[in-house]
Amino acid sequence: MKVIIFIPPIAAVVLAGSLLSTQHHSISTLEIESTRLRERIARAKASPEETHSKQTAKSAQAKSKDAPDWKKISEAMLEMRTNGGMGDMREMIRMHQRLQAMTKEEIVAALDEIAALDLSPAARSALEQMFVEPLAEKDPELALNLFSDRFGDDRGDLIWQLSNALGKWSKKDPVKATAWFDQQIAAGKFDSKSLDGKNRMRIQFEGRLISTLLASDVQGAGQRLAGLPEEQRAEALQSANPGQLKEEDQKAYADLVRSQIPENQRNHTLAELASNLVSKGYPEVTAYLDRIAASSDERRAAVEQAATTKIRQSGREKEITTEDIDAMRGWAESQVPGSADAMTGKALTSSYRDRGKFTFYNAAALAVKYHETSGNDEVLVNFLGGWEAREHKEESARLAGKISDEKRREEILKNLK
Repeated sequence: MKVIIFIPPIAAVVLAGSLLSTQHHSISTLEIESTRLRERIARAKASPEETHSKQTAKSAQAKSKDAPDWKKISEAMLEMRTNGGMGDMREMIRMHQRLQAMTKEEIVAALDEIAALDLSPAARSALEQMFVEPLAEKDPELALNLFSDRFGDDRGDLIWQLSNALGKWSKKDPVKATAWFDQQIAAGKFDSKSLDGKNRMRIQFEGRLISTLLASDVQGAGQRLAGLPEEQRAEALQSANPGQLKEEDQKAYADLVRSQIPENQRNHTLAELASNLVSKGYPEVTAYLDRIAASSDERRAAVEQAATTKIRQSGREKEITTEDIDAMRGWAESQVPGSADAMTGKALTSSYRDRGKFTFYNAAALAVKYHETSGNDEVLVNFLGGWEAREHKEESARLAGKISDEKRREEILKNLK
């Protein structure tokens, strides 16, 4: 009888982020990380007040008839890596539910069991990472301490999991979480090993902590941001997940951007939040811009980004209609008078970028329609001005012929070559 292997959705993410990206993560590094993790697990299990409950949990897990066979799971994950498969979806869901249902003591016991298995460093690391998210849900402090030797890892999925753990902890106890983070920085856990001087994990952690502080200690949030190199601050703020900010915290966020972010990045950083909010509708973006008392330049950048995002999102799911464009144009004009035609061209450029249900040729037909009805070259100039048009050179060149301004027409044709 064929053994059914349980592979959770988390494992699928781990597979992409851990197994695939371990090609640039050295075997010796993974071995060191796993050895240190085993040591921390041993210390966690030795805690007097929890020893009995952990032993009980481990015993119950071992006796369970359907206890996971971690070695078989690791083999299946490696096979998935080789074949590009996703495994049995029903069993993936079942395993995901199992992991979520485990207590933190059971998770520590499972990690201990995995540590004793004869596995390759890559397979062991991927299995261990499966437990980061469920453990962080139950005890984010424990999750961070157990996996603290992974803070130099640049895999995106692990960065998200561990920074999310810090976010959860800082919401419960911001003082303790901040002190812990500063201790790790002082100990060199977040030192950069890259040529650009960045540690992506630290930037993401700073963002999550700043996000929490914005709701309770704006001055503290500003101090943390000021402690980063200027060129890393915009990235840290974007990592703060500003789309989740409460309305009453948006002004503090905007003031932080204006005071701490380099001038050439400020408008874009504020526009990113507008882009996040537009999924709730254009009025949500208007309210945000009014709330932060946006300048004319800030408003223009935000409206452009929100409009292109909205139309791009729509283009993934359906064919965009004149009603969609007219709604966008009306809103853009109300916020930035005289901008509707340029915004139309830019938004239509983004509409087919994700290769969803709306294609370049659909977008081109609408661009021509609005160019003809408005009589404004801004529609086609902005529609053809991006790199996307070069993927359709022949048709784009034909459209450029409709631009009445000879100088701008020649510029577009030159860029298409």
